[in-house]
Amino acid sequence: MASEPELLSTRAFVRVRRQRNTWVNWNHRLSRGPLLTIRPGSVELSAPQGTMLESRNIALSSETSTMQRDAVGWAGTAFGRRQCIRISGSDDQGSIEVAVTPESGLEAAWQALTNAGFQGPSG
Repeated sequence: MASEPELLSTRAFVRVRRQRNTWVNWNHRLSRGPLLTIRPGSVELSAPQGTMLESRNIALSSETSTMQRDAVGWAGTAFGRRQCIRISGSDDQGSIEVAVTPESGLEAAWQALTNAGFQGPSG
């Protein structure tokens, strides 16, 4: 996937859905925060140190993932709710759902994801 040209590369605020419908924040203070990279056919999220001080790298294919606009709060509550793009798919660890709020703005990221082949709710 990394050999394809970048459609968008930006820092982002990232939350990952865990068991019992809770959302966990990736650390956005270390190394300037997670990096969102959108390429034709894929989206990549990477953070030098995510939760539990381990590196995080997620790559999702547009063929097996969907996206939608949403507002997600901390741990599934209304507290700290942010407008985001929610991407659902699977990686080598299994099913995964991420909520991404890009520094470049939601519209630019939505357009890049659409150009990369991701489908929104209406298909």
